[in-house]
This record gives sequence, structure tokens and C-alpha cells, in this order.
Amino acid sequence: MTEVYLSRRWWLSPLMFTVALIAAVAILCKVSETAREVLAKAVMLVVGAMATPFILETTVAIIGLVIVIAVNQRRLQKEGDGWVYLAQTEADAASVDEGAETPAKRLEGVILPEPPSGKMDLDARLAMAEGFLELGLKTEALEHLKMLSADEQKDARVAALKIQASV
Repeated sequence: MTEVYLSRRWWLSPLMFTVALIAAVAILCKVSETAREVLAKAVMLVVGAMATPFILETTVAIIGLVIVIAVNQRRLQKEGDGWVYLAQTEADAASVDEGAETPAKRLEGVILPEPPSGKMDLDARLAMAEGFLELGLKTEALEHLKMLSADEQKDARVAALKIQASV
């Protein structure tokens, strides 16, 4: 799939064409009385057809839809797509057997604007292990503590959490 590059001034050539077309029609109407009469009849015919109930309502609905889509596309270009990552954890069978609760909506309010980084500081990773313990997920807390490096394993807080998780 190839990407199409649109310049920031993509609207300039259609605008120039429209201005040139309107100028040509205006000059033609100024010069020729027949052209003026034909244009007046054509405008009355189009306005009369557009004013009929079904066509008018449909046209207004379609124009409204186009406006909403255009505004939304502009917002998406400026702000991005709004993609978020929802945090999800599932208790393993051993933790559930030990009595850990697995409420369906316990992480409903946790929304991350970007994927979680694998390089978090020790305090953040210990806070995650403490969170597992608060939820009663001792097995997950121990697994999380096992992922720490050898230097981090020597920390007194890690040892305290391991004791708390193994009780």
C-alpha cells in the first residue's frame, strides 16, 4: 500500500478553478443577455427542485453528515486517533483457589495513553507487586518480584514483599 502525500495547500487549485469559473460566468452574463436569461432559468429550476420536501430534507441531512465527518477528520489529524491501552490482569488458578477476588471491573478506571514501558524504575515495579498483594494475588506478586534484576533483589523492600507474599 502506498502513501499519498497531500500538500498543506491542496485546497488552492480547486479554489482557483471555482473563482475562475464564477468569474467566467459573471463576465458572460454581463456581456450576453441570452446567457443571463439561461442562467436565471437554470438557477430557478435548480432552486425549485431543491426546495421540494423530500429532496430538501435529504440534501440538508447529507450536507450535515459531510460537515460532521469533515470536522471529525480535522480533529483526528490534529489530536490523533485517541487510541488507549486498557490495563488488564487475570488471576491465575492458584490465586483464585487461595481466595483472591477477580472483580470484573476492578481496572475500569486505568487507562494508559501509550503502551506501558518495560523500563520502569524500581519503585513503580514494587508498587505493582504491592498492588497484586492488596488484591490478594500472591502468586502474581511473587512472579512479578522474580522478574527483578539481581541487584534489585537485594533491596530490603523486595525481601519484605516476598515475605508478605509467601505468608
